[in-house]
Amino acid sequence: MKAVMLLFDSELVEETLLMIRISNIHNYTHFTGLHGSSKGGKKEGSAAWPGTNEIIMILLTDDEMIKLKKVISDFKIKHPGSPFLFFNWPLNEVVV
Repeated sequence: MKAVMLLFDSELVEETLLMIRISNIHNYTHFTGLHGSSKGGKKEGSAAWPGTNEIIMILLTDDEMIKLKKVISDFKIKHPGSPFLFFNWPLNEVVV
């Protein structure tokens, strides 16, 4: 299994949820209203630093990972430079 974190500008929430639906993924956790700082600037949800980020965490099989990665790659090709990051790492253990 793999663990995936999608980090994106709140303005991309609809596009991100669509990519998840297209990938036939039904289980995820969505964190909203997040503040942060990067080379692109700060996002603190304030007048001085407007905007927020969101994170979606997903646990995937290898096959699901391949499909999601393809959908996201297609999105990134069509929207170069968009504030959207994709992270993944191996998941060695899950205790349910």
